[in-house]
Amino acid sequence: MKAVVYREYAPDDDYAKILKVEDIDEPKPKPDEVIFTNKASALNYNDIWGMRGVPIAIPLPHVSGSDVGIPNWSIMGSIL
Repeated sequence: MKAVVYREYAPDDDYAKILKVEDIDEPKPKPDEVIFTNKASALNYNDIWGMRGVPIAIPLPHVSGSDVGIPNWSIMGSIL
């Protein structure tokens, strides 16, 4: 699976320097978690704070992309 990953912070806001598209392992959900197919992701201001490392230092490495687009999804057969 492909993901946008950063392994260091960008205190100078040079995000192109730290963001890399990488192949990562498929996630394995815990009993109280779900997995969905994601066709599109976006970075938003929460991601920028994380990439800066302030106000909270996000544990590194970090898979970024707080916004997702899910055209159709269902829970136990019911379309939401």
